[in-house]
Amino acid sequence: MIGLGRWTGTIETSMISGSAIVEITDNNGEYAFSVETDSIKTIPNFTVYDIVESGNTLSGKADIELMGKVSVQIFVEFTSDTSFKGYIKVPFFGKFEIKNGRKIG
Repeated sequence: MIGLGRWTGTIETSMISGSAIVEITDNNGEYAFSVETDSIKTIPNFTVYDIVESGNTLSGKADIELMGKVSVQIFVEFTSDTSFKGYIKVPFFGKFEIKNGRKIG
């Protein structure tokens, strides 16, 4: 499994701007994700699925409960043991780059 640990990055959109911490863990051979953020008081419920590991990349989908369920695509490329780049693609809003991606634990 790749990318295990605590990672941080920044996303700037018209709706949300700020940094988040994502922890990627091994849950009996399946990827598990938890999220913390300083810009959203209450993180909406989300389910990550269809995770594909290919070389140094992880991609997948997430259903997020905002005003109804929104399905987003996620792509992350680990560029070293301590950094990554990636994006989140949201229907009707577009693709948002994850900036300053780095490992913090």
